[in-house]
Amino acid sequence: MTRRFGGFLVATDPAVPIPRAFFTDVLPQITEMAEAQVALTVFKLAAEAGGLESPVSHEAILRDRPLRSALRVTGSPREPDRRIVQGLDLAVGRGTLLCFAAERESERRLWYYVNTPVNQGLIAAMSRGAAIPPPAIWTDDRAPAVEPERPNVFRLYEQNIGLLTPLIADHLVDALETYPQDWIEDAIAEAVAYNRRSWRYVQRILEQWAVQGRAVDGR
Repeated sequence: MTRRFGGFLVATDPAVPIPRAFFTDVLPQITEMAEAQVALTVFKLAAEAGGLESPVSHEAILRDRPLRSALRVTGSPREPDRRIVQGLDLAVGRGTLLCFAAERESERRLWYYVNTPVNQGLIAAMSRGAAIPPPAIWTDDRAPAVEPERPNVFRLYEQNIGLLTPLIADHLVDALETYPQDWIEDAIAEAVAYNRRSWRYVQRILEQWAVQGRAVDGR
């Protein structure tokens, strides 16, 4: 049952800073609720950690109770984790968030920044060893190696189809909003299998599946 909200206590509640461009440039493009809710959660967690230039761990996002409550689907054992990950992929693909992997020995963890010029430069500097990672992402007393991370469908496209141009990135974000992620991954695999390595062919497969359904073998 939905509870009526009693109002904002602006004099006592802590505020979360959100750049105006989120409302003018990003929010009008968002069609998947999970993306908006995940992005707002990262703004909140970054603010709680010290500001928009603070990293937020993948685990902290998955554990956030208000986000989990918002994205829970009754009767689905895969929710809300699947929708949270989908929202993160969309937010990273759109450029609202930046993602990087911190690796040390056999441990690999994902972290997120709000996409600002400072954070872009920091990830680039950390990945080439020119900047020391912030203590929040250290394991024990040692700094991990850092590398930029893309959503899985972006990596699959680059590895199997070709260069990920800004236009192709936009197409992939649109596809993530329209089709299940496993459809996109399977469509890329099918394009490779038939040696038709182009976004146009991948898109044609997705459109055909949407209209005709998928065959018994999963394609």
